[in-house]
Amino acid sequence: MKKTLGVVYVLSFCSIFADVVDKIEFEGLDRVEKEAIQDCITIKPNKNYDQSDIDTTLKALFKKDFFSYVKFIKRGNTLVVKCTEKPMVDKVSFEGNDAASDDVLKNIINGRVGEGRLFSIHTIKDILSDFQMEYKALGYCSVIITPKIIRHNGNRVNIVFEIIEGSKTTVKKILFVGNKNFSDDELKDLLTTKEAKIWRFWDYESHVFREDKVDVDTETLTTFYKNNGFPFFMVTSVSAEMDFDRKSHYCTFAVEEGDKYTIKNVSLKSKVSKIKAKDFEKYVVLPSGSVYNEALITANRDMIRGKVAMEDHPFTDVVVAVDYDKVNKTADIKYSIVEKAKAFIERIEIVGNNRTLDRVIRREFSIHEGDAYNVYKIQRTVECLKSIGYFDDVHVSDSPGSTDDKKVLVVSVKEKESTTQLRFGLNVSDADGFGGFIGFVENNLNGSGQTLSADIFWMQKYYGCKFNIFDPHFMDKNFGAGLSVGAHQYNRKNIDRSVTKSAYLSPYIRYAITERIGHRIGYTISFNDRRWWDRSSSSMLDKVPPNVPVYLTRDEYGRYTCSEISSVLSYDRTDNPYSPRAGYDVSLTNSYAGVGGSVRYFKNEIEGNYYHALTKKLTFIASASVGHIKEIRGTRNGHRFTLGGDGVNMRGFDSYGVGPRDAATGDSVGGNKYWALSFVVKAPLSSREIGVDGKVFVDFGSAWGSKYNKSQIKDSSAIRSSAGIAIEWARSPLGVPLSFVFGFPIKKKSFDEKQTFTLTGFM
Repeated sequence: MKKTLGVVYVLSFCSIFADVVDKIEFEGLDRVEKEAIQDCITIKPNKNYDQSDIDTTLKALFKKDFFSYVKFIKRGNTLVVKCTEKPMVDKVSFEGNDAASDDVLKNIINGRVGEGRLFSIHTIKDILSDFQMEYKALGYCSVIITPKIIRHNGNRVNIVFEIIEGSKTTVKKILFVGNKNFSDDELKDLLTTKEAKIWRFWDYESHVFREDKVDVDTETLTTFYKNNGFPFFMVTSVSAEMDFDRKSHYCTFAVEEGDKYTIKNVSLKSKVSKIKAKDFEKYVVLPSGSVYNEALITANRDMIRGKVAMEDHPFTDVVVAVDYDKVNKTADIKYSIVEKAKAFIERIEIVGNNRTLDRVIRREFSIHEGDAYNVYKIQRTVECLKSIGYFDDVHVSDSPGSTDDKKVLVVSVKEKESTTQLRFGLNVSDADGFGGFIGFVENNLNGSGQTLSADIFWMQKYYGCKFNIFDPHFMDKNFGAGLSVGAHQYNRKNIDRSVTKSAYLSPYIRYAITERIGHRIGYTISFNDRRWWDRSSSSMLDKVPPNVPVYLTRDEYGRYTCSEISSVLSYDRTDNPYSPRAGYDVSLTNSYAGVGGSVRYFKNEIEGNYYHALTKKLTFIASASVGHIKEIRGTRNGHRFTLGGDGVNMRGFDSYGVGPRDAATGDSVGGNKYWALSFVVKAPLSSREIGVDGKVFVDFGSAWGSKYNKSQIKDSSAIRSSAGIAIEWARSPLGVPLSFVFGFPIKKKSFDEKQTFTLTGFM
């Protein structure tokens, strides 16, 4: 009975709200054709309809995205659908934007609004959100963006985004919470985000707050801790609170260091029957008792992986597992040689290189189409591509090939926005005076991998220009070739009363014999004009006047051509090519002048440096060099050896201060032999970012020997020595490294020239 009553009730309800119309009409249609929306109308003439039909029709009409307003009105037996069409956008423009160009902002809009498109307030809100994100990425966190809608006849609008960018928001203070083993200053040195300080005026971008930089810093901190004994380190949170002035941020890194671990045992096992682990145990180089270091653990794995792969075992891999003893705070490192399914490279695809040519990328590959799928070679390829400096990121992935045993290797690169660098700054040298330089270097010329550079420099005693182009893979071969061209004028009026003008042309090739041994062969032809400076008349002369008591170097003035072949063989075993703290390097230079030209000689030099970390901050450096020149014909004093004045050898002596001199005039004539030995203890005096180091040094050396008669020169092979301190500023605001040297001769000859303070700063 109840069920029957319910059915009757529903039928009665529907009959109350049901309706019928004879026809349906539209009002407000201008651009929209009736046929375009006819399929949205579920209500039919002379048929019952109710509220659900109206709702369905409304949803269908709004889904078309033509209308901002729709209303149903019944007039007698006619149902009127009254519509308000969305306005059409005539133009989109921007006002007040400087940091983000119109093109950048239009790219963000990406056609969502624009000429000929319908206006939607919801789309505008989404675009505003994207604009805010873009400005935050540029360092503008206080930007105000207001969309202004200007209506025109014909239901058309212009959209103007009024932008108040404000100033970039900087980082006022960086704070750390939870760090116990490393100080705030040590951790700040690691970050790309820097605090705003007055002495950072030349590097404003470093202390601009950007969220992407904070993300990078989080990874940097994690890597640092895991490489210094803390495998369970975590950055638990990063907060960036804006100051009341809305111009700066307080950045707080909350960290959880965990316990410090040492390595207890390191083992290697083979799970491949034909490979014996003992054959590769010698490559396990992690010492027991050393501090846990994730980078070294990975590097040792990669080295073992490479050695196994090179022994004709391409279908293998080396994996590492770490067992932690949380009671004793030790870690056991377990390497395992495992077998992988056989696979071959069917095809290599390169994506993301809009500028760099495919062949430039492919020549860095250690693996090629048809080769066995070798994890080590793929890893080496990634390392090589990252090292050439053209890309911000390199990623390699694989996908199935045409058969189960084939793979397609996809090399994805993200190119740097620019590989061109402008260089300008000030130069200062005790030997050459004060001056400046300007130039540029393009490291990937037209995507070809070639390097092009040009510089102009001017100083009180030395000025000129130089041009260089270098192709690291000349004609796609495994050696580099380059060409240097330049000209300069050198003023030595106060040293040997000469002014020399030179122009030179120097082709060269450079290649790697092994990973650590390099060789450079070059040829230089120079055209020179050496003039005599007459102090009495303040003029330059082609030759020395007969009445001037200059006997030794009288024939060294005038025009001459020097044609020289040189070879530089170098060996590097340092831990860091830029700021080494361990290892050594050595180089041998051999030169012969006389392949044409008016000058002929043999010259040989050998130099070496040894680096040893005494403590966490102190580094001991021992440097030695020795040289000899065999003069045959037409040599000048500029071809010979002197010591002093360069801030490197025999500090405490003037430029050309140690070496043979003309007995009559006291002018430097240079020696045909020299040796130098230096002992230095180096320590940082500032944060790594500022780059100020202090040095305490002791120097020994001598330059002697001459083709001239002993009665005509002042010469001695006796040991000279000096000691002192030096301050080196690697990142000075002048744009060049500066060296302030205070040296004091301990042992000298009477004719040597000393100088207590030396200032140098070269490109």
